[in-house]
Amino acid sequence: METKPQTFVIPWDFTHVAENAFKYAVKLSKVSNEPSQIDLVHVLHSGGSPTKSGKTSEEQVQEMIQADKQRLSTAYSVEINTKLLEGSLFDVITDYASEVHANMVIMGTHGIKGVQKLTGSWALKVIAGSDVPFLVVQDEPAKDRIFSQLVMSIDFRDEEKEKILWASRMAKQYGSKIHVIVPNSFDSGVKKKISNNLAFAKKQFENVGISWEQHNAAKGKSFQEEIVNLAVDLEADLILIMTAPNLDFTDYVFGAQEQYIIANRSKIPVMCINFGTINP
Repeated sequence: METKPQTFVIPWDFTHVAENAFKYAVKLSKVSNEPSQIDLVHVLHSGGSPTKSGKTSEEQVQEMIQADKQRLSTAYSVEINTKLLEGSLFDVITDYASEVHANMVIMGTHGIKGVQKLTGSWALKVIAGSDVPFLVVQDEPAKDRIFSQLVMSIDFRDEEKEKILWASRMAKQYGSKIHVIVPNSFDSGVKKKISNNLAFAKKQFENVGISWEQHNAAKGKSFQEEIVNLAVDLEADLILIMTAPNLDFTDYVFGAQEQYIIANRSKIPVMCINFGTINP
């Protein structure tokens, strides 16, 4: 029976951050030693497509993406498919990833800076509702490692168990050490729920032989900042977060809690998985 290759979907807009996302797909393919394919997906808009060189026709985009396919296939010796799709970027990418049963969408982002201040919320809007994990990257991957140090938070929510299972699966696949950071709380009920989730994590990680360590957030500071600061201090390769599947308009404009982490200024990759949408 033929094994289905693992599929990585790359939203392709001909920018250097999209190529950084492609490089992550290449590296993950090689680490797993499984048959893999990489799909470059460009979303067309009516009347043409906005690219870094301006408004471009569908025919021109087709030529551009085929040229990139040839260049990247030759340079990296990987199987690449290309796809031009029409519609809203916020729906098309997630629909396509589900349709092809992708293992992961790897999306490049410019982070939050200058006129691109809302890029983080743009990324959230694409991710929201997806049943496929999203890896959001800004820089290209390190040459000597992939996901060796993984940072995640654990708080009082019951859904944290889902995050723990995902972290366990990723750490086992990539040989990661997991660093868990927990928030400070003065509420005894909240503290008890956090302790229960930590006990679940300890049992899960130790049952599958995963190395892990607990860290406590400083008092009186933003928990999101503390997560990123820990990742910076550890020179972590990945932050794992669970995102809310149904964000409202105010989240997009004023910033959901996840936005700060996704577009972090230290350019640490962030794995985003929606609560309740996937069975790990």
